[in-house]
Amino acid sequence: LSGSEVSEELCGNDESEELSGSSESEELSGCRSEELSGSSESEELNESGECVQLSGRSESDELSGNDESEELSRSNQCKELSGSGESEELSGCDESEELSGSDDRGDLSESSESEELSGREESEELSGTDKSEELSGSDESEDLSGISESGELSGREESEEMSGSGESKELSGNDASEELSGSDASEELFGNDESEELSGSGEIEELCGSGESEELSGSIESEELSVC
Repeated sequence: LSGSEVSEELCGNDESEELSGSSESEELSGCRSEELSGSSESEELNESGECVQLSGRSESDELSGNDESEELSRSNQCKELSGSGESEELSGCDESEELSGSDDRGDLSESSESEELSGREESEELSGTDKSEELSGSDESEDLSGISESGELSGREESEEMSGSGESKELSGNDASEELSGSDASEELFGNDESEELSGSGEIEELCGSGESEELSGSIESEELSVC
């Protein structure tokens, strides 16, 4: 190992990891050898009787089952066998980025069929539908049952949950109207045969009692309200 300050060789594997910039060399083929170039005493542990065995000891570098050793799998600092000494494996490590179930990335299994809400603190959930309605910061208008006048719901900081909570707008069985204070038009939804009045527009839209659906004209997928 002369010529490089540190060289780590993983014997018994098809790929060997050689570290050219560190100060210790580790050979994991049954013994741990440290040859320090420039020191007065060199430890040759491969052929002497002072071998540090790789099983049952806390001072050795075990391949499995030791907290202080360099483990090839499920270690706090895993090392890939691709020529990097401080790289992190993507599977089984505590500090590595896991490919599945990570908190730092979005779930890819259901994101292709749902609309992501950008710039919003809360998402608007519609009971009985699988699609979420994207309302924040967009110039999209909400076309109610094919009418040209639309109530714009953009510029709201808090979203509306349509699943029957206290702050949500309920589309059926509601006696009191809900006014959308953050938008230009305030939308009042009654639970009877009365019409929806959009303040700021001179037209009256009738929702309930008809079989038409509420479609978002600018969004990727329209939401269909089955109660009206």
